[in-house]
Amino acid sequence: MDLKENTKRFLAKINDFWHNLSVKKKFLTIGIALFIIVIAIAGSIVKTNIDNSKLSPQMLEFKKNGTLFLELPEKVNENNNHIVHIKGQTAPQSRVQIGFGIFGDTTTADATGSFQLTYDDNIQQNTNIKITTKYNNKQMSKIVTVVPSPERLHTIEQKNKQTKQYKKEAVAVKKMSLKTKSFTEAKSSIQGVSSSIVVTSKSNDNEISEVSDTDIVTDVKVKQTNNGVSVELYLEPSDSAKKTLADKKASEQKSKDLEAAKNKYKENVKAYEVRFNDYAIEYLIDKNTSTIYETTTDDHSISQSKFTGSMDEKISFNLDGLEMTAFNHYVGNDSVAIFNDSSGNSNKASEMNPETTKSIYFKSLNLPF
Repeated sequence: MDLKENTKRFLAKINDFWHNLSVKKKFLTIGIALFIIVIAIAGSIVKTNIDNSKLSPQMLEFKKNGTLFLELPEKVNENNNHIVHIKGQTAPQSRVQIGFGIFGDTTTADATGSFQLTYDDNIQQNTNIKITTKYNNKQMSKIVTVVPSPERLHTIEQKNKQTKQYKKEAVAVKKMSLKTKSFTEAKSSIQGVSSSIVVTSKSNDNEISEVSDTDIVTDVKVKQTNNGVSVELYLEPSDSAKKTLADKKASEQKSKDLEAAKNKYKENVKAYEVRFNDYAIEYLIDKNTSTIYETTTDDHSISQSKFTGSMDEKISFNLDGLEMTAFNHYVGNDSVAIFNDSSGNSNKASEMNPETTKSIYFKSLNLPF
């Protein structure tokens, strides 16, 4: 039997039932039905009123005309773990964030508009943060003040007290008359203010680094930080330290002067070599004393003679009874010289390094280089 046939039979039974009722019972049945309908409608209205009574005025306004809202506490305390949980309400499914949402927490409000954000920024004092809600291209922001935890406030208070104490100590040290005192005396006076003050010493002379506890204070530098006070005392080096420095400088200057004199002397000394097949003649020409020295590679005995003139023109001298002359092959060029003697010998000589020639062939000469 199909559904259509069953429905017809059911409706027929209801119709028969209705026609079999007396007029009085028909009115009673209609009354009961109307009463049930009224009760159902009233219950629905009451339920709606009860639900709406739980909503904030802002939420009611939002449901009525879509006005965006943001409910937040004015102040929120961080817990002992220095974390703040910020609870609030806005339009359901709104995007809510701290600041720009880049470093701060971001969340989405639930179906009732409730949300919670977490803030952790190691604050040291009451800090204002901006909370922003965004919904359907609308947005609004409010400021919430985050209050440090009692534990944090206590720590900050103690730190501030300590900083004030450090400042007081620093001021006390600055007022002291420490100049002309020895380092030992000055340090004792400073640490009389507080034994925690760090006292160090430094020479007031950049060339003298070492100082002693008996050296005299010439300047004072006081530094105060959140961690304490430090004092650096600049000291005048002792006379012995100054003398040591003066002696060192004098020695260094003497060495420089000797080196300069040596180089200057060496500039006026020329060395030449006349090379033969099996030996060579070595010459040193000392313009400082107008003296010429001669030796050979096979016989290291040295002959010497005073000379007159200059190499650009001609010098004349006598070595072991033999009259000789010498001159630059090219005027103004010392690289090649000509040595002649009265026997008619003429030899070409090459310029050599005078220091090397002296060290090899003229060791016994007392020349200052």
